[in-house]
Amino acid sequence: MKYLPFLVLVLAGSALTTQSAVNSQLRGGLHSVMWAVLASYLVGTLAAALVLASTQTPLPTLAAVQGVRWYQWTGGALGMVYIAAITFSLQRVGAASLFALVVTGQLLTALLFDQLGLLGLARSPLTLSRLAGALLLVAGAYLLNRK
Repeated sequence: MKYLPFLVLVLAGSALTTQSAVNSQLRGGLHSVMWAVLASYLVGTLAAALVLASTQTPLPTLAAVQGVRWYQWTGGALGMVYIAAITFSLQRVGAASLFALVVTGQLLTALLFDQLGLLGLARSPLTLSRLAGALLLVAGAYLLNRK
């Protein structure tokens, strides 16, 4: 059980790569990045609705909804930016280069969030080993994108 979260995250990464390739193909079929993004979100919304219905998850209370801060509603818009960028870029740069850059951006942002404890995350100071790992990832992204 100790390794289950690692396996889940590796599978999530695989799903993201597959989703990106599928959305890129959908973009080609629909001749539009934004129509592909909308279709992806609609299918995702239907899938989430089916999961909620099958698990009989109750609706959030009005008090719970009213207690949500404004920025906590921005996840869907941020996801739309991500999906649109991926859908637009994949055929132009290739999967390995794309994800090297995406993961580099994710890691650098995560290090900043951890260092400052942003958005409720526990503070985790930047150590020499964390910095070295980030620099290696930046170097890897550079090498994968070097022509």
